[in-house]
Amino acid sequence: MTVDPAALQRQVSAPVVHRETCPSTNDIARAEARAGATDGTFVIADEQTAGRGRTGNAWASPPGGVWSSTVVRADIAASHVGRLTLAGGLAAADTAASFGVDARLKWPNDVVVAAADGSDQSKLCGVLTEAVIDEVPVAGKPVGSVLPETDPANADMSFAVLGVGVNAALDPDSLGDLDRAVTTLRAERGAVDPTAVAATLHEHLRTWVSRVQTAGGMDDAVAAVRERSATLGKRVRVTRFDDDPVTGTAVAIDDRGALVVERPDGARVHVTEGVCQRLRRA
Repeated sequence: MTVDPAALQRQVSAPVVHRETCPSTNDIARAEARAGATDGTFVIADEQTAGRGRTGNAWASPPGGVWSSTVVRADIAASHVGRLTLAGGLAAADTAASFGVDARLKWPNDVVVAAADGSDQSKLCGVLTEAVIDEVPVAGKPVGSVLPETDPANADMSFAVLGVGVNAALDPDSLGDLDRAVTTLRAERGAVDPTAVAATLHEHLRTWVSRVQTAGGMDDAVAAVRERSATLGKRVRVTRFDDDPVTGTAVAIDDRGALVVERPDGARVHVTEGVCQRLRRA
């Protein structure tokens, strides 16, 4: 079962752009945005042939999943683009909850379902935020490394594409031979309608993207991330783009949404989404 684009369009207030198959919905959404697509335009595909994560790693996207990208034209400074990743994760977790699945947020951009004893985490959703800043695409890396002459605090975000993939009406074994545990809404709660999942996701995305644009809404988002975190309290190793790896215990999420890692010597390091290349359990 795949998304019914006509039924989806009746359920969401923004334009829906549907593809049966495409390399990446983020690529389609970026092209639509450059052509003038309005805020909230929802790109969805039955299948992606070159789906990717935030550092370019492959993301299996067969029929039955909800593979989506939303055009975001928001009043957010380039230095605050990570807020959109928080919004995407919370929207995906809220969507899972709407279908009876207790999903948690693995900082910075995964939504997972934990085993009953907490010993394992299986990935349910992934988030990929790609911002176009001063007309240059920036994805999964700090603005300064792509635009070395640009002050992120003053750069203009032309638009962003918020990609969210949800393993919905498919079985985990259809996602291929992956290097980590995965799960799906079907595996957790039985049959689901991908169209309903997509419509619910878009509604939650619009809500959270709007909220993180205000100081009070961002405070609410950070509080929600802390409450639903699957990372806090765990020993982690963070590989960074711009510095040495950090190994220690994830002890907090600060008011900006950065992960605070306490090293064995007691020193605390604040790691933002933009400089995090990879996070693993240590």
